[in-house]
Amino acid sequence: MKNIELVLVVEDDPISSYVINLALRQHEAFLECLELSNGQVAIDHLVGNGQRLPDLILLDINMPVMDGWEFLEKFSEMSVSQDIPVVMLTSSINPDDIEKARAHQLVKGFLSKPLNKAKLDEVLTFI
Repeated sequence: MKNIELVLVVEDDPISSYVINLALRQHEAFLECLELSNGQVAIDHLVGNGQRLPDLILLDINMPVMDGWEFLEKFSEMSVSQDIPVVMLTSSINPDDIEKARAHQLVKGFLSKPLNKAKLDEVLTFI
């Protein structure tokens, strides 16, 4: 099984963030988690000098300041975007969101909240 050293969780809801962090800590393949509250904070982190890059990004769609779609637009302009898989993790059941995620070249998977071990096992098949 492949180990994922660092997961960047981009999630604005504290309860969802807690559940995601807990699921990641309980899964043997995911070693460390960094939680950021919106897409802009995540972009700022990724372009920050000397920041350790994540091995995976779990991205919510609906967030204040910069949502998941806006994050993907900015992230796709970065040279590292091809090296870091993105999995959408959202409560959205909108068919348009699902289709948009599947059509985006950087998005490797689309999962519904809440996150659990079975879904994390599925994430490992995406990357």
